[in-house]
Amino acid sequence: MLRRMTAPSRRDFLALVARAGAGAALIASLPPWARAARAAQAASSHAPTLIERNAYPEHWETTVGALDGSTNTPRERFFVRSHFGAPTIDANDWRLEVTGLVRTPLSLTLAELRAMEPAAQSCVIECAGNGRGLFHLPNTAGTQWQRGAVGNAAWAGTSLAGVLARAGVAPEAKHVWFECADAAPLETVPRFARSIPIEKATADVLLAHSMNGAPLPRLHGAPLRAIVPGWFGMASAKWVTRIRVEAEPSDNYFMVRGYRYVPPGGDPATSPPVETLRIKSLITSPLAGALVRAGRLDVRGFAWSGHEGVDRVQVSADGGTSWEIATLDPSAGPGAWRGFHAAVQVQPGKATLMARATDGAGQAQPLEAPLNVGGYGNNSIHAVAVRAIA
Repeated sequence: MLRRMTAPSRRDFLALVARAGAGAALIASLPPWARAARAAQAASSHAPTLIERNAYPEHWETTVGALDGSTNTPRERFFVRSHFGAPTIDANDWRLEVTGLVRTPLSLTLAELRAMEPAAQSCVIECAGNGRGLFHLPNTAGTQWQRGAVGNAAWAGTSLAGVLARAGVAPEAKHVWFECADAAPLETVPRFARSIPIEKATADVLLAHSMNGAPLPRLHGAPLRAIVPGWFGMASAKWVTRIRVEAEPSDNYFMVRGYRYVPPGGDPATSPPVETLRIKSLITSPLAGALVRAGRLDVRGFAWSGHEGVDRVQVSADGGTSWEIATLDPSAGPGAWRGFHAAVQVQPGKATLMARATDGAGQAQPLEAPLNVGGYGNNSIHAVAVRAIA
């Protein structure tokens, strides 16, 4: 019976290729554009959700398609970034030490932390190197992330402010250090550590032991990690074992030399640190290379910022010649990303979709982010090439 459909409309063909039961004979009878649609659909439905950028330490990037459709990225799809590999920690033996400029040093078990006043928030985490592989640099050290080293999750635990209040912070305290359990095989390699100003530490930072309603996975920092809203992911240190309250910022290598916006030929010591998230958006549907129908096309994705939240998102269907205001989903919290969607008009042929977000301070995504030798903070406008058929 299917063989008798010698001249169906393109609409009929698109409906047919969407059916899981389309057989080989039918597929062979399709015109080239319809076979391309079938192949694209099949590839999408079997596409991996994570791309292994590095086996050890674990650098796994979420595919753009796997980010689509859910404000909170499922744990099994959430990108993984480790500096020295994920350590194995026995939660029964683990303790969180709170030391330094405090009146009462603490040694807290996971059970004691769970017994403290709970705190929770939806928050986006983006690796500072997300988009590094898209920078136009002759060579860039570090993992060549594309667009998927980012995700949003519902984190739960207790507030860092509550822990510091229990310890009693001295007046001269200005910075809070996070020291972590992960380490390189060679003892001469400096361990990973971060510090944040006391004002940030006592404002909205979470000590999380839960992710999306379940215990924090090992790869994401179990038994305890910091969640620092509005800052790039390295500040949200994983596998935290000690919190130090000090008068000065950490002198760790990853603070003094690493994570700096160093211009070509510049000096890390005098370059600004990588801290606050830059305004950014990501189109999650349609995907690059998709075959779509000409006419009104639904474009959706997510936008996030560390400055005053996301104010608006604009979407273009003609490579940036004209823009339409997208509809923003309700905010899940000040640290969370926001979904957006817009119906745009696409003409038959090749089309370039673009999304441009603006934050509450009026800062908009640039067409091309400024270069830096570390490949950090790439918030260039996302452009997605599709082909539209009549």
